[in-house]
Amino acid sequence: MINVIRKKICVIATGGTIASVRGTNGLRPGLAGEDLLRLTPGIAALADVDCVELMALDSSNLLPEHWQRMAEAVAERRGSYDGFVITHGTDTMAYSAGALYLMLENIDCPVVFTGAQLPIEAEGTDAVQNVLAAFHGVLSERPGVYLAFAGNLHMAGVVRKMYSQQFTGFGSVERPVAAVFKGGHYEWQWQVPEPQWDFCLHKEMDDRIGVLKLVPGTDPSLLKLMVDAGYHAIIIEGYGAGGVPNHASPKDFLPALSYASEKDVRIVCTTQCVYDGAHLDTYETGILAMQEGALSGGRLHLELLVPAVMLALGRSRERSAVEAYLKKVEQDIFR
Repeated sequence: MINVIRKKICVIATGGTIASVRGTNGLRPGLAGEDLLRLTPGIAALADVDCVELMALDSSNLLPEHWQRMAEAVAERRGSYDGFVITHGTDTMAYSAGALYLMLENIDCPVVFTGAQLPIEAEGTDAVQNVLAAFHGVLSERPGVYLAFAGNLHMAGVVRKMYSQQFTGFGSVERPVAAVFKGGHYEWQWQVPEPQWDFCLHKEMDDRIGVLKLVPGTDPSLLKLMVDAGYHAIIIEGYGAGGVPNHASPKDFLPALSYASEKDVRIVCTTQCVYDGAHLDTYETGILAMQEGALSGGRLHLELLVPAVMLALGRSRERSAVEAYLKKVEQDIFR
C-alpha cells in the first residue's frame, strides 16, 4: 500500500465580503475562517488544513500595519505548511497582495489570496469556487504570491480590482494571468520565475505617504498642503506619461515640486492610465518635473507602487535609494 503524504495548508482569515453577514448598517464581516471552510464542500479531501483567525475587517479598514501582520503570520509558519490561503476583502486585496509580494521576498511556497463579491452564505455566491481555486493554487506548488478569483490565478505584482460587483473581479495588468483553473486543475499561461535567493521578510515600512490624483484645474497648493502635513512621500497620479502641469499652465506644479524637494519629501509621478506606465523622460511635462526632483513610478500600478514606496522609505529616504528600489521592483516584475 502506498502512503500518500497529504499537503498541509494554513488558511489566514482577515474578514471581507466573503465572511460577511447582514448587520444593522449593511454587510459586515461576521464569519470566522473555520466557518468559511465548513461552508466549502470538498476542502477536507484536498489537504490537512489549519486556520488562523488573524482579523475580521472590511478591507476598506485595513492599514499597512495589517499587511505587516499578514506577512509575519506567513513568515512565522512557512516551515510548517506547504502553502497559505489568505481570505480577504476585495476592495483592497490587490494592495495587500502587492505588499506581501514585496515583503515576502523569495517566498519558497505558494501564498494565495482570495475573496468574493458575495458573502459565502449568499445565494449564488462566488465564494466557494474562489476558495477551492485558491486551494488548488497552493497545491500547484508554484512558489510566489498570487490572487485567485473567478477561475484565474493572478501574480500579485500585476493584479488590480477591475469590477466592483461582477464576479470577474480582478485583472492582470501588463502580464497575462498566471494560470486558468480548468477541469479541477490550473493550466499555466506562463512560467512564473522561481525564487533566486533565500527567503527574506521585509517589514520595515514608512506609511507617511499620500496620493494626489490630478484633474484639470487641480491647484498645486494641495501638494504644498500635503508636504506641510508631514508626508514623507507623495505619489502624483498625473496624465498620460505621468507628467504634471508646468509654467505653460496657470496651475504650474513645478514650484510645488521644488518646495517638496527642499523639504526632503519624495515625489513619485505615475499615470492614471491602466497600461504602459509612466515615462517622465518623453514630454516636457515630465522632464521638467524630474528636474525638480520627481521620480518615475515606471510600470508599477498604484496597488503595487504604494507599498513599494512605503518599503523603500522604510529602508532610506534618500532620493537615490528610493529610485533604485522602485527600479528593482519593476525589473523583478517584468523580467
